[in-house]
Amino acid sequence: MAHRKGVLLGVAILALCVAGASTSMSMCQCSLTHSCVIGNVNGEQLSTNAMQCSLNQTDIEDLLIVRYNDTVLKAGAFGQFVNLTMLEIFHGSMEAIESGAFAKMPGMLKIVIQHNKLVTLNDNTFDGLDELRLLSLAFNNLTTISAGAFAGLKNLSYLVLTGNTLSQLPATLFQPTPKLSTIVMSHNELTNLPTGLFDPLGYVARLDLSYNKLQSFQFPKLNVTLLMLQNNSLTDLSLNDHVVYLKAEHNRISRLTGTGTNLTTLILSDNAITDVAPLLGMKKLTKLALNGNPLKPTTVFNGFDALLQLMLSKTNLQITEQTFANLSNLELLDLSYNGLTELDFHMFSSLIDLEVLIVAFNRIEKINFIELRENLPNLHVLEICGNGWNSTYLKTVLTHMRRYHLSADMQGLSSFFLFSPMFVELCSTAPHPAPTSDEDDSLYSEDIIDKDFQEFYPTTPEPTGTTEKILRTMLSTSKTAMPEASTPKSMLRKQAIALLETDADAGDGVPVPPNPQPTSASSPLMITFQVFVYLFAVFGVVSLAVLGYYMRQRRFDVRRISPMDIPDSVRLV
Repeated sequence: MAHRKGVLLGVAILALCVAGASTSMSMCQCSLTHSCVIGNVNGEQLSTNAMQCSLNQTDIEDLLIVRYNDTVLKAGAFGQFVNLTMLEIFHGSMEAIESGAFAKMPGMLKIVIQHNKLVTLNDNTFDGLDELRLLSLAFNNLTTISAGAFAGLKNLSYLVLTGNTLSQLPATLFQPTPKLSTIVMSHNELTNLPTGLFDPLGYVARLDLSYNKLQSFQFPKLNVTLLMLQNNSLTDLSLNDHVVYLKAEHNRISRLTGTGTNLTTLILSDNAITDVAPLLGMKKLTKLALNGNPLKPTTVFNGFDALLQLMLSKTNLQITEQTFANLSNLELLDLSYNGLTELDFHMFSSLIDLEVLIVAFNRIEKINFIELRENLPNLHVLEICGNGWNSTYLKTVLTHMRRYHLSADMQGLSSFFLFSPMFVELCSTAPHPAPTSDEDDSLYSEDIIDKDFQEFYPTTPEPTGTTEKILRTMLSTSKTAMPEASTPKSMLRKQAIALLETDADAGDGVPVPPNPQPTSASSPLMITFQVFVYLFAVFGVVSLAVLGYYMRQRRFDVRRISPMDIPDSVRLV
């Protein structure tokens, strides 16, 4: 999204300006690429250009609005912005959109209205947007969508409705949008989808229905490549011949039907599957995750010839010679949290290409490394944390592993002398319950969709180096620290929104706090690694300085000629 850099910098500059101004004042910052950022504005101000933008309304092609203060987006609000191609409205008070609000913008390609208060979409809401490619209404309060809400959007490719409270959808909702290829409706309240909902769509590349309350999903004719159904209430699942990548973890699935002929990745962790026989027809399967399923102890995986990764954590399998027979292409096997007490590597003799074996958090007493190397010649990583060994025994095991060219972790930190003590401290503990999975970040984050969209529909040239340099200088000289232009757009946008809301007028009522962003804690090993990197950097600089000093002294190690006025001086004749 290189051509959007001007807008990114505009967001940062606007945030800096607003940080020192009252929120009752509308702010406008434009770049040289026909892009503008406006803060604290209503419909009347937009129509009259009360913000005093440096560009004429007819020249603006990309408009970002932070805090639209009207509850209704009225028809004609953008009547003067006839050349708009992209419109984004964030963190406003919008509750409804009048029909015809976008009627005079025939060249519009992208509309994003997020973190507002939209409740419903009426028929013909987006009338006149024949060329629209992307529509995102994420994180509103949508409860209902009329059957004709998307009428006229014949070229729409991307639809994002995540983070609303939708419980049902009209059966004919997608009839006006036959070109939809990406649909994101995660984090809603959907319980059932009407029959024939997806029939008007010839091909769907990505469909995300995760984090809903779906009880069934029966669309045998749906031509979808990537399907995300995790965190629903599904009890059975039918797989057609089109889907290639399926995520359906955290459901209650106990029965699988269908062929799944083209399926390559199947994530079914934390379900109620006991038998893998229904999966045997999936000859193209390369990744299979069955963590947390009550598999039969005697389950065998013969027939998965193409499998490269197999995750069986928390399945309580009883490993025999037949369990993994004929999985000659397998590269990664996860057997953590299975209560294993011993490892008979003869049981893995068919896994000739296995590179990573995870047996962490079991109760394994000892490991025969000679037997391991004989049966697993290509093994590079053997994860053994949490098997109840004390630090002394674990150090001995790590020493043996180094002799056999094995690492105890995928990052190789256990083999590095600086991190080995930390690794021993963390891993020499008794087994503990498996951690619960955090909420998975959707593959359809705003940045990813933006990237796809800009790849296919570029509209604005990249800002020149001179323009970018000037804007960078303006940012660097400001008292408020802001991210650089390379920072993702979403980060700059959040900075601007946070500053706008911090300065909210007391007379405007209680401001809506910015949405908390999830943070992921770094592991102790990673923190230690970063600390050592910084220490090494400082030590290296100091060492180079000292070395340079002594080299200079040695190079010029001659007795200096003493001044004539001191006793040691010798007169030269």
